[in-house]
Amino acid sequence: SIQTTAKAEDETSEDDSTKDDDNSVLSIQSNNKDSKEDDDETTPPPPSKKANIIEVSEMSSTSVMEGIEQIAINITTQILTKRGFKLDVPSRASSNQIYDAAKDRIVLGDKRGTRTFLNVKESRKAAITTRVLQLLHTVLLKKIHITKRDLFYTDVKLFVDQSDSDGVLDDVATMIGCTRSNLHVVASDKGLVVGRIQFREDGDYIDCTKMGVGGKAIPPYIDKIEDITSDAEFVLLVEKEAAYMRLAEDRFYHRYPCIVITAKGQPDVATRMFLS
Repeated sequence: SIQTTAKAEDETSEDDSTKDDDNSVLSIQSNNKDSKEDDDETTPPPPSKKANIIEVSEMSSTSVMEGIEQIAINITTQILTKRGFKLDVPSRASSNQIYDAAKDRIVLGDKRGTRTFLNVKESRKAAITTRVLQLLHTVLLKKIHITKRDLFYTDVKLFVDQSDSDGVLDDVATMIGCTRSNLHVVASDKGLVVGRIQFREDGDYIDCTKMGVGGKAIPPYIDKIEDITSDAEFVLLVEKEAAYMRLAEDRFYHRYPCIVITAKGQPDVATRMFLS
């Protein structure tokens, strides 16, 4: 009987010891968890990656001219040191294009390239860039718009091919940080609109229900369109010009209050901007 009682006391003592050990382990784990949560709260968030992107924005003509003039000053300063000059150009390669989910648009990364005038392989591209900068400054100073084709024909001997001047045009826009339309260079008008919409184009009142069977050409300089009014219930976007002409000739917009637009196939930038 004495042995049985002693054995029972030993087992009870072992159970109490095991419970104390378990409680100690739980206490340590709880303390570690609280400490980890405190560390998480005090740890600063990682730096934003948006600081390493290049995004163009709408700029006034004055701001664009100031950007061109600043590039010209940098070129002049380099030439005065008798070392030629080089241009710092953001890369527009696909490997440097980043999708910004917050703004639902594609922006450029921080990769950049240079065009050195004293480098034989880059001298022609550098000369084209400076020539385009000069022409754009003149256009902005005169407060006029030109097409990309007009820009090419200004100096055919230097540009040789329009793709060269078009590419440099986009490079200049990224260098300054503006959109291409801010440079006052537009594509040839392509889109047509007819129907229940009225607006002012550079001060002139336009009523698209009174533009004949052909409708109104959508101007490439969308920035001159303002005071848009409409009582249309929907917008009908037609791909083929033949179908558009049929609807316009039948005055479809009188039977169903709508706006009929065509871009004659693949829509140009002006038509997309007008539609938006």
